[in-house]
Amino acid sequence: MFGPLDWAVTGAYFALVTVIGHLSSRRGSTLQEYLLASRSLPWPAVSASIVATTVSGVTFIGVPALVFAQGGDFRYLQFTVAGVIAKAALGYWILPRMYAGEFSSPYQFIRAQLGPRLGGASALLFFVGAVLGQGVRVFAVALVLELLTGLDMAWCVLVIVVFSTLHTWMGGIRAVVWTDAIQFVVLVAGGLIAILFVTQGAATGFGSVWDAGSEAGKLRMLDFTTDPRIQFTFWAGVFAMPFQNLAAYGSDQINIQRMLCCRNLRDARIALYVSNFGELVVVLFLCVGLSLWWFYGQHPIDGSFATLVAERADRIFPAFILTELPAGVKGLMVAGVFAAAMSSLDSVLAALSQVTLTMFHKGHLTGELTDAKAVALSRVFVAAWGVVLGAFALLVSGSGEALVPLAFAMTAYTYGPMLGLLLLAMFVPLERVGSATLGVLVSMTGVLLVHNAKTFGFTDGTDLVAFPWLFPLGVLLCVGTALLPLKRRAA
Repeated sequence: MFGPLDWAVTGAYFALVTVIGHLSSRRGSTLQEYLLASRSLPWPAVSASIVATTVSGVTFIGVPALVFAQGGDFRYLQFTVAGVIAKAALGYWILPRMYAGEFSSPYQFIRAQLGPRLGGASALLFFVGAVLGQGVRVFAVALVLELLTGLDMAWCVLVIVVFSTLHTWMGGIRAVVWTDAIQFVVLVAGGLIAILFVTQGAATGFGSVWDAGSEAGKLRMLDFTTDPRIQFTFWAGVFAMPFQNLAAYGSDQINIQRMLCCRNLRDARIALYVSNFGELVVVLFLCVGLSLWWFYGQHPIDGSFATLVAERADRIFPAFILTELPAGVKGLMVAGVFAAAMSSLDSVLAALSQVTLTMFHKGHLTGELTDAKAVALSRVFVAAWGVVLGAFALLVSGSGEALVPLAFAMTAYTYGPMLGLLLLAMFVPLERVGSATLGVLVSMTGVLLVHNAKTFGFTDGTDLVAFPWLFPLGVLLCVGTALLPLKRRAA
């Protein structure tokens, strides 16, 4: 189904991002340049990069499936308010501390405030969370490559990981940010093309699709249900998901690394606040899902894909791309899928490499490591983490869960204690902190038990709470335990 023109279009995209990586590698070989782009990037590029990283392949593939699925609708949109709340808090409290101390990661800040042991613990939590969350994103795009080529899932994961590793290896964070800006454009174009193609056969264009969705209840956006076992509710969006967003943007190096590449605090704040408009991308892909639901109400799914879509609704958008779009356009859309994947994977590889070097390499900590050796080591770490992410993506491929809930749930184990440690470092004097280490352990254990209540036999087959509530639970357990009047000692 993928012809020579499609391969040419997709290949042109890969060639473009490779050239960007090569040009970025010529800017210099200092560690500051490789890891933070010498703090010289313009805020529009950083803002686009933040959006592109947040969106990822899970949004491109998983969000349309939320609307297409039986009983699916627009309730996922309730989570967009969480980003606005979290970014306001991040810009007001966290970013000023990062720039004032010239920290390159929140884990360095935690180390400075709470001591080296907790600084190291926060970095280790980042490692675990990055592998869990980003492994799902690698798998999301491997689903498309699997349908496209018929290759085994292992080979699909290998192709994605190798290409992103090479790209990040060459140009560092500068290449990642500029490529993200291009990937953002390709991503949005892909969503718009899908909607335009579907609605050209409707009587009044997208209006017909919208009206049909309204009659079927697909446009429901608000759910005021107070049952904590329901995933997408208004209360989860306002009170639970802001914890997830603040952890993602403030304590996760994948996102905050971009803001620290800006010229100054003012530019970083502008980039962060403007990225709020990126929530419109979520709206776009919800509309893609609505369009697919309408389209396949008129036309049966191609027989070769019907069984695959029945197994996983997440395959619906890739199946549509491969079976319905004309040559050339199909290639552009597949490039959009890879754009979403590479945005996240490039970002996490750059962040993992930076944190590994700056937090744990003895030569860097003592100042004995030269820039040339530091950059070389950073590239080695990029490759090593690529292997780890690919291996975990293969493990995830055996899961039957939908991509969006799976991606969020994976990060719930570490985001709670990561944000908890950052909040303790920012607002609580060290002498008032009891055992933050115990707080981390209690937080992770509590989330593990609650999220897997069925597995441990605590319930009769239903979840105790939906995944959004795992994030405030983790934060409160970490901070609350750390503030207990236990024996106080330096971390």
